[in-house]
Amino acid sequence: MMKPSMPGPTPPPAFFIASWQSLEEGLTLMAGTPERGRLVPETVSALRKAQAAGDPPSKLLLRVLAATAFLADDTPLRNLEGAGAMT
Repeated sequence: MMKPSMPGPTPPPAFFIASWQSLEEGLTLMAGTPERGRLVPETVSALRKAQAAGDPPSKLLLRVLAATAFLADDTPLRNLEGAGAMT
């Protein structure tokens, strides 16, 4: 007879670690428009501040993904108004 397997300890979540410089370079390359590219340094600075303020890794990852989606969009910024515009 086989013994039922006991669940082992759950491994801790793994996170991808990259330098802030490499993130900034990657976001600059992915920027959909020159005006969005000019927002990259400010965006990375805000992400660094969020990490320093104690944002949990999962929340910081969501912020990075949201910033990536916003910056990679090729829609001109002047067409965005209100809550949809990232300022």
